[in-house]
Amino acid sequence: MKLVTQLRIAILLLLGLGLCSAVVTVWNFQQSRLHIERITIAQSIYARYLNLESHIYQLFKQYGDAIIIGDANQRAGKIKLIEVVNKDFKAIREQLQKKVDLVGESRLSERESLVAIEQSVEQLIRRFDQFSPTGTGELSSDWSNLSRLLNDEIDENFRVIIQQALDEQAQNVTDTTTYVDKAVFRQRILTIILSLLGILAAIIGLVMLSRRFTLPIQTLASGVREFGEGNLDYRINPRGRDEVAEIGRTFDIMAAQISHKNQKLTTEKHVLQDAVDERTRQLSVMLEELKRSDASRKLMIADVSHELRTPLTIMHGEADVALRGAEKSPLVYREALTRVREAANHTARLVDDLLFVARTEAGEVRLKITDADLQTILLESQQTFGPDVEIDSALLVAPYRADEGRIKQALLVLLENARHYGGSKIVMKLEHGESGYCISVEDNGAGMNDITKQQAFERFFRGSNAAERYQEGAGLGLPMALSIAKAHGGDIILIDRPSGGLIAMLRLPEQATVERVA
Repeated sequence: MKLVTQLRIAILLLLGLGLCSAVVTVWNFQQSRLHIERITIAQSIYARYLNLESHIYQLFKQYGDAIIIGDANQRAGKIKLIEVVNKDFKAIREQLQKKVDLVGESRLSERESLVAIEQSVEQLIRRFDQFSPTGTGELSSDWSNLSRLLNDEIDENFRVIIQQALDEQAQNVTDTTTYVDKAVFRQRILTIILSLLGILAAIIGLVMLSRRFTLPIQTLASGVREFGEGNLDYRINPRGRDEVAEIGRTFDIMAAQISHKNQKLTTEKHVLQDAVDERTRQLSVMLEELKRSDASRKLMIADVSHELRTPLTIMHGEADVALRGAEKSPLVYREALTRVREAANHTARLVDDLLFVARTEAGEVRLKITDADLQTILLESQQTFGPDVEIDSALLVAPYRADEGRIKQALLVLLENARHYGGSKIVMKLEHGESGYCISVEDNGAGMNDITKQQAFERFFRGSNAAERYQEGAGLGLPMALSIAKAHGGDIILIDRPSGGLIAMLRLPEQATVERVA
């Protein structure tokens, strides 16, 4: 139930209770006034009866005096007393009528008693008139009849009637007073009950206000405080359908949305932190690579300078020898120019190999892709090195799109390394599988240790075995071959031969994937 509805109901109840209290108060006032009037009327009737009794006895005394001493001076007094008595009767009848008008009823015996007294007085007046003295001053009747009138009619009959009327009015006053006391007691009880109901209603109202207003608002304030302190998982979970419950549910929805967004932001923060950490790691790796590349560049410049110094020195020396001294024969000049050309060719090959390796590392490979046959490349390589190189292949043809010259160059590097650094027996194998082609060159030499295998593809690296057995190498063969393999999307790996020696495997994918080809 809505709080506004509850407030309206509470206000209506309070207004109803107040209205009831006002009505009861007005009713009590009216009843009190009515009771006072009833008591006043009853007392007034009783007082009128006392006056009537006094006036009637005065009238009877007046008649007695007139009979005894004569009616010469008593007639005016009797008439006046009769008028007073009639006024008393009239006054009593008026009071009885007021009583009827006030309470809506009147005892029948009261009217009968009044009529009986009135009739008795009239009868007694007629009897007294019969005993009035004559003009001669004698009684019209005997004294025995007068004595009977005074004793029987007045003392016994009339006195009883008037006393009964007085007793009845006294009892009426007592009854009215008792009734008023009971009515006042009932009104007091009703007032106490209404007061207790008002107190109970106030207590119930306070309890309801505490349960329906104070406690929910305190719960709502506690939830806001918890949320303000960072406890985003706190929920109020209000009950009911009033405005405070609606605010609590709205607050829970807002808290859930904020908590969800906060979790999302936290997740995004972690993702961003992971991305930053990964990027930092990549940058660190790139920095290390850059440092190694810079070191390799410096080393390459030093190695290139060293490698180029020898052929340049040869060319310079041959030229000095040819030009020094007296004129020489054409044969001497030819021999000097031949050695200079060989040194120049060696220098050109060295520069070309370095340029290819550098372009491969820079991603700017220049290859001439054509339709080639790997089996033919193996046969041509065998013809270059001689019949001591064996071919082990079950394939008649091995079509492949690649730079035929570069593939043959890489294969010749592997064969040359096998001849100069390996054993006496060299075998070339060509195999085809799901991942592509594999050309392997096996020898029965001493092989390589793991450290040498890791360093074999570094530029200008020459192992101890190579330095002892082959002095003319520059250390660019395997890096050059690896660059050619990677330019075609492949790779070269070095593994130990089970029966001794080394296996160099040139692996090419099913289709060459060259990023930039000129």
